[in-house]
Amino acid sequence: MQTIPATPPALSQSPIPPPAQPSLLIVDDEEGPRQSLRMVFKKDYAVHAVENGDQALAFARANPVAIAILDIRMAGKSGIEVLSGLKAINPHIEVIMLTAYETIETARQALRLGACDYLSKPFDLSTIREAVARALHLRRISDTVAATTDRLKSLTDQLNNTALKEEMARTNTEIYAGALHDINNPLTVITGYVELLNLKLQGVGSLYGADLEAVREDVALLAKQVNTCSAIARRYLRFVSKRSAATNEVSVNQVLDDVQTLMRNHPSIRGGHLAIKHLDVDTAAQISGTELIQILLNLAVNAFQSTDQSQTVWITAERFDIKLPTETFVENYDERFLGLDTYINQPPLIALSVLDQGPGIAREILPRVFEPYYTTKTQTGTGLGLAIVARLVKAHQGLVHLKTKAGEGTRFTIYLPGRTGTASQAPF
Repeated sequence: MQTIPATPPALSQSPIPPPAQPSLLIVDDEEGPRQSLRMVFKKDYAVHAVENGDQALAFARANPVAIAILDIRMAGKSGIEVLSGLKAINPHIEVIMLTAYETIETARQALRLGACDYLSKPFDLSTIREAVARALHLRRISDTVAATTDRLKSLTDQLNNTALKEEMARTNTEIYAGALHDINNPLTVITGYVELLNLKLQGVGSLYGADLEAVREDVALLAKQVNTCSAIARRYLRFVSKRSAATNEVSVNQVLDDVQTLMRNHPSIRGGHLAIKHLDVDTAAQISGTELIQILLNLAVNAFQSTDQSQTVWITAERFDIKLPTETFVENYDERFLGLDTYINQPPLIALSVLDQGPGIAREILPRVFEPYYTTKTQTGTGLGLAIVARLVKAHQGLVHLKTKAGEGTRFTIYLPGRTGTASQAPF
């Protein structure tokens, strides 16, 4: 059975190509345990076994290592020294420590340096297999977080590109400001989940069961939010380059579930609650999922920010299979309609409403709420949220209906073209 020689020839000059299987590095100065572990994991991992710490560090400098199993007591460098060296080379390497001479201080030191598990010799096969499986889960989570961070950096660099800024400014100054405003919502969610993730992982040497699953769900959500940011950026890039996006359709109920998840840790909720009423029979709205999420997020955040008191904000969905009676739509002190001039009143129609329990919108303010940069939030507002909602709804030949009443709250309803599903009651 082949082993890596004591001094690998030109190892740093000729790295081994990344294996298709996860790479598992075994470091033990005893031949028996080293070869036993190789036999146990050779079918599922690309196993590399070495007999001392210097060989281990040389291998890790030149080759990708996903997981390492280290004996603590070895000739030459100790397992603790090798652990520290591996983490310096790549902090994402997950390390399992083995020892026949366990002490509390050694275990604490190993966990402080980032070991994900600490096992005593002798161990049974099921124990070591479970430990390596947990380490692989942690490594994949770590890789996902790292990839998400890289994509965020790439997106930030793209938005900060000088040429892109100049082109946006020449086309329309509102485009760039709108892009930053749109991206701020998913970035706020990402920030909240990163903080929660850090709290969950702080001081934790290993994750099991429900804790591991919770972290995996949070990481999956982070990746989804980065996809949302990327989709928003692509939308504005198409706008700048005058390339129209292809027509999209999205499940209304799926978007409602996504919005509820994204708002769960949003700071604007402040002890309140977001309630969702789904369509009885799911229907596709003729709009991209990213755009519909941005519309509902902007309206939901505005609703929660309408008062400093905790409140329940509702998002409801209905489907209509008759035309709206637009001839009866008349603006007054408490109602506004936006998009009547471009609205395609062709059923089936999807109506999505966001209702708050705030103080309502003052009559003198109501005519200006959809103006870009107009805001009553002196500290945090940009005045772009409702302007973006109006632009996106009109771009899909939809309609915005705003109704408010002093002391009772505000309802924003957007009407969009839909597809499939069953009939519902008339909206009026």
